Amino acid sequence: MGDHLAPWPDAETVLLDLLEPLAATVTATPADLTAPLIRVQRVGGSDDGITDYPRMEIACYGADRAQAWQLAEQARQLILGSVRTQVGTGDDRVLIDSARTDNPPTQVPWNTTDDMRRVVAYFRLAWRRPRIGTFSD
Repeated sequence: MGDHLAPWPDAETVLLDLLEPLAATVTATPADLTAPLIRVQRVGGSDDGITDYPRMEIACYGADRAQAWQLAEQARQLILGSVRTQVGTGDDRVLIDSARTDNPPTQVPWNTTDDMRRVVAYFRLAWRRPRIGTFSD
Protein backbone atom coordinates (compact mmCIF):
# COMPACT_ATOMS: atom_id res chain seq x y z
CA MET A 1 0.00 0.00 0.00
CA GLY A 2 1.30 3.48 -0.87
CA ASP A 3 2.16 6.32 1.45
CA HIS A 4 -0.55 8.76 2.47
CA LEU A 5 0.67 12.17 1.39
CA ALA A 6 -0.38 15.55 2.69
CA PRO A 7 -2.72 17.43 0.33
CA TRP A 8 -1.36 20.23 -1.82
CA PRO A 9 -1.97 23.77 -0.56
CA ASP A 10 -5.15 25.39 -1.89
CA ALA A 11 -3.73 27.64 -4.61
CA GLU A 12 -6.64 30.06 -4.42
CA THR A 13 -6.21 30.52 -0.66
CA VAL A 14 -2.47 31.12 -1.11
CA LEU A 15 -3.13 33.88 -3.65
CA LEU A 16 -5.94 35.38 -1.57
CA ASP A 17 -3.47 35.76 1.32
CA LEU A 18 -0.69 37.07 -0.91
CA LEU A 19 -2.81 39.71 -2.68
CA GLU A 20 -4.98 40.83 0.27
CA PRO A 21 -2.73 43.86 1.06
CA LEU A 22 -3.57 45.35 -2.37
CA ALA A 23 -7.37 45.17 -2.32
CA ALA A 24 -10.27 42.97 -1.23
CA THR A 25 -9.78 39.46 -2.64
CA VAL A 26 -12.42 36.87 -3.57
CA THR A 27 -12.72 33.56 -5.43
CA ALA A 28 -16.02 34.45 -7.13
CA THR A 29 -17.10 37.78 -8.60
CA PRO A 30 -19.93 39.19 -6.45
CA ALA A 31 -23.13 40.38 -8.12
CA ASP A 32 -22.79 43.75 -6.36
CA LEU A 33 -19.13 44.47 -7.08
CA THR A 34 -17.31 47.34 -5.38
CA ALA A 35 -13.94 48.27 -6.86
CA PRO A 36 -11.09 47.86 -6.27
CA LEU A 37 -11.38 44.07 -6.12
CA ILE A 38 -9.18 41.10 -7.05
CA ARG A 39 -10.66 37.71 -8.01
CA VAL A 40 -8.36 34.68 -8.01
CA GLN A 41 -9.09 31.32 -9.59
CA ARG A 42 -7.02 28.22 -10.31
CA VAL A 43 -7.46 27.42 -13.99
CA GLY A 44 -5.14 24.47 -14.43
CA GLY A 45 -1.59 23.42 -13.82
CA SER A 46 0.17 20.18 -13.01
CA ASP A 47 2.37 18.48 -10.44
CA ASP A 48 5.31 16.10 -10.53
CA GLY A 49 4.56 14.41 -7.21
CA ILE A 50 6.93 16.77 -5.38
CA THR A 51 6.01 20.23 -6.65
CA ASP A 52 2.58 21.63 -7.54
CA TYR A 53 2.48 24.08 -10.48
CA PRO A 54 -0.88 25.88 -10.32
CA ARG A 55 -1.90 28.14 -13.21
CA MET A 56 -3.79 31.07 -11.75
CA GLU A 57 -6.14 33.62 -13.27
CA ILE A 58 -6.08 37.01 -11.56
CA ALA A 59 -8.87 39.45 -12.45
CA CYS A 60 -8.48 43.01 -11.20
CA TYR A 61 -11.56 45.24 -11.13
CA GLY A 62 -11.22 49.01 -11.01
CA ALA A 63 -13.67 51.88 -10.86
CA ASP A 64 -12.09 53.08 -14.12
CA ARG A 65 -9.38 52.05 -16.56
CA ALA A 66 -6.53 53.66 -14.62
CA GLN A 67 -7.44 51.94 -11.34
CA ALA A 68 -7.88 48.51 -12.97
CA TRP A 69 -4.53 48.69 -14.77
CA GLN A 70 -2.70 50.01 -11.70
CA LEU A 71 -4.12 47.21 -9.54
CA ALA A 72 -3.23 44.59 -12.17
CA GLU A 73 0.36 45.80 -12.37
CA GLN A 74 0.68 45.90 -8.56
CA ALA A 75 -0.65 42.33 -8.38
CA ARG A 76 1.74 41.24 -11.12
CA GLN A 77 4.78 42.67 -9.36
CA LEU A 78 3.71 41.22 -6.00
CA ILE A 79 3.27 37.75 -7.54
CA LEU A 80 6.58 37.88 -9.42
CA GLY A 81 8.33 39.11 -6.28
CA SER A 82 6.86 36.34 -4.11
CA VAL A 83 9.61 33.80 -4.86
CA ARG A 84 11.07 32.50 -1.57
CA THR A 85 8.17 34.09 0.33
CA GLN A 86 6.14 32.27 2.96
CA VAL A 87 2.41 32.88 2.65
CA GLY A 88 -0.18 31.92 5.27
CA THR A 89 0.14 31.18 8.97
CA GLY A 90 1.19 28.27 11.18
CA ASP A 91 1.19 24.85 9.55
CA ASP A 92 -0.77 26.31 6.61
CA ARG A 93 2.24 28.35 5.48
CA VAL A 94 3.43 27.79 1.93
CA LEU A 95 6.88 28.62 0.59
CA ILE A 96 6.57 29.86 -2.99
CA ASP A 97 9.42 28.36 -5.03
CA SER A 98 8.80 30.16 -8.33
CA ALA A 99 6.39 32.52 -10.07
CA ARG A 100 6.15 33.60 -13.69
CA THR A 101 3.72 35.37 -15.99
CA ASP A 102 1.89 33.07 -18.43
CA ASN A 103 -0.19 35.86 -20.01
CA PRO A 104 0.40 39.50 -19.03
CA PRO A 105 -2.45 41.78 -17.94
CA THR A 106 -5.06 42.33 -20.65
CA GLN A 107 -8.26 44.32 -20.48
CA VAL A 108 -11.28 42.04 -20.87
CA PRO A 109 -14.79 43.36 -21.63
CA TRP A 110 -17.00 43.74 -18.59
CA ASN A 111 -20.75 44.24 -18.86
CA THR A 112 -21.36 47.30 -16.76
CA THR A 113 -23.18 50.60 -17.19
CA ASP A 114 -20.50 52.63 -15.42
CA ASP A 115 -16.78 52.95 -16.24
CA MET A 116 -15.75 49.87 -14.21
CA ARG A 117 -13.00 47.89 -15.93
CA ARG A 118 -11.55 44.37 -15.62
CA VAL A 119 -7.93 43.45 -16.34
CA VAL A 120 -7.03 39.74 -16.36
CA ALA A 121 -3.62 38.03 -16.18
CA TYR A 122 -2.42 34.43 -15.83
CA PHE A 123 0.48 33.24 -13.69
CA ARG A 124 2.23 29.93 -13.04
CA LEU A 125 3.51 29.35 -9.51
CA ALA A 126 5.32 26.46 -7.85
CA TRP A 127 5.43 25.13 -4.30
CA ARG A 128 6.05 21.82 -2.61
CA ARG A 129 3.74 19.65 -0.57
CA PRO A 130 3.54 20.88 3.05
CA ARG A 131 5.19 18.97 5.85
CA ILE A 132 3.67 19.41 9.30
CA GLY A 133 6.08 21.06 11.71
CA THR A 134 8.40 22.32 8.95
CA PHE A 135 8.07 26.00 9.84
CA SER A 136 8.97 27.49 13.17
CA ASP A 137 7.24 30.55 14.56
